[in-house]
Amino acid sequence: MKNYKLLFILPLFLLLGSCIFDNDNDEPMSYLFVEGFTQVNGVLISGPEPPALQIDFPTYRFDEDLNTLNGIINFNINKDLKFIYGGGECLSGTAGSGCASGLTGVYEIPFENSSFEVLKIEDNGTIRFIYDDEVYSLAVYEERSVVTSYLDTTDVDGVNSISVITSTHTISNFGFIDEEDILSWEW
Repeated sequence: MKNYKLLFILPLFLLLGSCIFDNDNDEPMSYLFVEGFTQVNGVLISGPEPPALQIDFPTYRFDEDLNTLNGIINFNINKDLKFIYGGGECLSGTAGSGCASGLTGVYEIPFENSSFEVLKIEDNGTIRFIYDDEVYSLAVYEERSVVTSYLDTTDVDGVNSISVITSTHTISNFGFIDEEDILSWEW
């Protein structure tokens, strides 16, 4: 009699377990949104103003209050999507002006973008990553910033223009966004 119960319970458990871990029931899914953003600012310390580099092509907007992501989405949002990565840069001061950004759908881990590499995503959304050869952990709603500075010398009509360029690279784990709150811009 015990074997018959086991034969009945085991398939039932497997069936229920597959419903819990699979999204074939068409319920909305949630996707982790991780951002790597760099703010570059230049301060003139000597000489004439250097020519300004202009960038201007931000292609997404994340609203933290509404937890919505809007942008150019040229990837499939499906159950194979591991997370969404937003990356970009803003320039100010003698470094230039404007912002540029973009979204990437990540389907395989590890994922590498420049000196940033995601190694693992925990079930609770915590990411484990390498940045500039150091390993970090970042829970949902946490961020980590790395600041670097250097002197930049540019020739402006035969005169040296010297600026201090400060670059702040911030990795942010914005947590999970519901599928219905990920909206593609229409052109």
